[in-house]
Amino acid sequence: MPRFSNSFLISPEHYSSLAHNYEYLYQETYEELIPLLMKSLDLKPHHVVADIGSGTGLIAETISESFGLKNPIWCVDPNPEMQELARKRKGIYRIQKTAEEFFSDPNISQCFDMILAVFSTHHFVDPDVAYRGIFRSLRPGGTFIQILTISDGHPKFKLAVDKMGIHSQKMSETKTFLRGIKFQGKFTQKEVSYPWSVTKSKLYEMFRCRYMSMFHKLSDDQIEQGIKELESETLKDVKESELINCTYVILMTKFELE
Repeated sequence: MPRFSNSFLISPEHYSSLAHNYEYLYQETYEELIPLLMKSLDLKPHHVVADIGSGTGLIAETISESFGLKNPIWCVDPNPEMQELARKRKGIYRIQKTAEEFFSDPNISQCFDMILAVFSTHHFVDPDVAYRGIFRSLRPGGTFIQILTISDGHPKFKLAVDKMGIHSQKMSETKTFLRGIKFQGKFTQKEVSYPWSVTKSKLYEMFRCRYMSMFHKLSDDQIEQGIKELESETLKDVKESELINCTYVILMTKFELE
């Protein structure tokens, strides 16, 4: 497996502060993403599934109910606040560990029919260890699906645009890394886009809550200055309650083992 380093590690405090607003902040995005994800899944009721970086368990619960899974989905997330919110979910089994900690357990070798990682693999502390563990934990014929953001499509202030440029460079490296993973089976990788909309007031709230990882190092003053920049330029004629139409672009990578 090729070596790969992760430069987008986020402090645990970031997601602790985000946890209680997470589903609200991502509501519009997930309303469009989840149906799209469901179409890419081929699950049977007896299948065993793991969701890595599962957050509040929203996606896992939806999958469990939609496919009538007999086994709970293993929801792996290291954040205690996220896991506490996931407690209310049905059809899941909560595991408070990092991906590296989880996949280091030899008892889960060839345990899963499917492993999902939605908007989470860029948080792997040691990607090489995590990916090796993923493939070791899949059963013959198992599938690993990874989804990453290429672009969220909404207006950004200059400092955020600069951050997105760094993200785009890292995404190019990620694509190359994923294509270089050697395994026996079928590999597919494609960019998928879908429309979504958000009001201007909600967008500013998302910025202030640092809903995306790229905002976590920005100060309050930097974010407020960025909002002022948008108010004086790109969004100056947009009302607070007016919807801004955006196009979200994701990278969906699928590994199907023989």
